Amino acid sequence: MLGVARPAAAPAGQSCRQCGALRPNPGVTFCRRCGIPYGSAPSADAQLPSCPVCYVTVDDAGLIASPAGSGRRLAIADHIVEHERYPVGDDEWLETLRVGDRVRVGAGWAPFDLVRRYLVTGIVDGGRGRQYQHDAIVTAISQVARWGPGEIDVFADQDDWRAARLAVTRMMERYHRDRS
Repeated sequence: MLGVARPAAAPAGQSCRQCGALRPNPGVTFCRRCGIPYGSAPSADAQLPSCPVCYVTVDDAGLIASPAGSGRRLAIADHIVEHERYPVGDDEWLETLRVGDRVRVGAGWAPFDLVRRYLVTGIVDGGRGRQYQHDAIVTAISQVARWGPGEIDVFADQDDWRAARLAVTRMMERYHRDRS
């Protein structure tokens, strides 16, 4: 805004590439959670961490591409810090629509986590171990993900689904609008 850039965030320091835990001080050489040395690749059978901002999972080396688009690969802690300068969308605006764990989409309500994940990734997924309600908004998100955001003809379409698709499309456009 007004041509003022945010200052670069300080690097997070070395972190565990298997679980993402930050190194508490330079004297500690092994992760207290995982038991592997800081900076080493995760074990082959480890459950790898995902970024809580953009939902990308680290690769086999425990690194994620930089959100800056520079081609650098970063540990998850540094990747999360870079999201301060390179946000995935307008989360401040999205939070204004939130009421508890639900979000207002047009005339309906949907689970906040599901809507945010869809806005960021374009994938309708409740996430591992989560279930989501099948209401008009979730149906609309599924339809937009499958057929695109334009006017579509759906066999046996319902008015509330049509209105929900339009509301989801407007929300997608607003969330991804440049905040300049």
